[in-house]
Amino acid sequence: MLKLITDKEMREADVYTCAHSGISSTELMEQAATAFTKIFVTDISPIRHITVIAGTGNNGGDGLAIARLLRIKGYPNIQVICLDDFANASEDFTINKERLHSLKIPFETARTPEQLPQHFDVVIDAVLGSGLNRELSSFLKSSFAHINKNSQYTVSVDIPSGCSADRFTFENYEGIRADLTICFQRPKLLFTLPESSVVTKAFKFTEIGLDETYLTTIPTDYYWTDETAVQKLLHKRKAFTHKGTYGHALVVSGNTQTKGASLLTAKAALFSGAGLVTLLSEADYFPYINIYQPELMTADKDDLKILDYAKYQCIATGPGMGTDNDQRKQLLFLLQQKQPMVLDADALNLLTTDLLKQYIKQPVILTPHVKEFDRLFGKHTNWYDRIQTAKAKAKELHCVIVLKNQYTYIFNEEGKVFINATGNPAMAQGGMGDVLTGCITGFLARGYCAFYAAVVGCFVHGKAGDELAESYEVTPASVVAEQIPLTVRRLLSGGKD
Repeated sequence: MLKLITDKEMREADVYTCAHSGISSTELMEQAATAFTKIFVTDISPIRHITVIAGTGNNGGDGLAIARLLRIKGYPNIQVICLDDFANASEDFTINKERLHSLKIPFETARTPEQLPQHFDVVIDAVLGSGLNRELSSFLKSSFAHINKNSQYTVSVDIPSGCSADRFTFENYEGIRADLTICFQRPKLLFTLPESSVVTKAFKFTEIGLDETYLTTIPTDYYWTDETAVQKLLHKRKAFTHKGTYGHALVVSGNTQTKGASLLTAKAALFSGAGLVTLLSEADYFPYINIYQPELMTADKDDLKILDYAKYQCIATGPGMGTDNDQRKQLLFLLQQKQPMVLDADALNLLTTDLLKQYIKQPVILTPHVKEFDRLFGKHTNWYDRIQTAKAKAKELHCVIVLKNQYTYIFNEEGKVFINATGNPAMAQGGMGDVLTGCITGFLARGYCAFYAAVVGCFVHGKAGDELAESYEVTPASVVAEQIPLTVRRLLSGGKD
């Protein structure tokens, strides 16, 4: 997992790296510019007209180095415009300005917004960077507004100018509104919040050579779930194992008009590697289950209270279940069986915080979307506050919370937050949450602890959708479930087919 750190800590890592590796700040800047350029050239064609808008600090120095590297890489149409709003130029800015001369890249200074071009094709924003420590001047506000209005496409260096990495408010934002931001060394927690779309529509991050050993020593509650970490968490199936080795999951879900939800959950648990999956249902529905997925076992809903729950390693309930009094009684009965559980959808709608405190005596994973979360834990006006509540509730209730969004947040009972970045808009269809519930359930049945089952399940679910989205505009939930074994195989083999 990659630790996410504050802007102040990132600047301290810059200083540490230079002091302990023998590299100068100018050389580190060159590494950052090289890493930025490597991503930029994969997205932007050399035929585009590039305008680097720079300040005179180190972010501006990054911009000048990027302009030079792009020219060397065959981008002929590059100009640099420096905004004259700064008292002094940094040493690294001055060095990189001198390096531009030999390549004859046009360099101009704008002292008023009117001196900026009326239209931009591609803007590289390198004005302020992450070290913003003052209110924007009227000149910068007007210049940024002009760029936002007249740029076809804007790419920010590390962070959009005018945005603070460690302030999680977006009201009255007057900075650069980027189409893409290329961050240095780590993603920024800020950009995982849905409100951050006013700052940047998308972001990528790239290593620039900071001392990773030092970065791992910085304390944090926030972690980025990367592929390498998930590969280490995955258990490879071994010789002389059998279906009993990989656990037995019970799915209690679905109602008269929502049988599909229970089928998708059970199917995903099966395809995520559970040795056995039993679906609780009305007896007259058994033939349809056998036709849909013959590997699924069945149990009669009328036998709910006489089942031998000791034979199940975990229970999943909630998708399509319904919220009447019978379902509530059923849910409370299941909670009393003290088996590890995944609670989703209507199971969450039937619960209260007091009931959770009363009944949670075993590992439990809650998988709410935003409306379910706020119904359980109180209404929130922004996502940063919602994350803080989820941290506190996971600790208070001794459970795992999976707060679903484009970047899903996974909270453990120690208050740690793991951010999942897999998944894509092609997965925006009904039933996708049911498959996620089943995927987490499958790993829970196999013996993963609740937290790791949630971390691995979320990553694998989204990664399966990402792989499908390379070929398909839409990836239905049932297809994602069928992709899961192939995704896991690729992860276990280091990405090789």
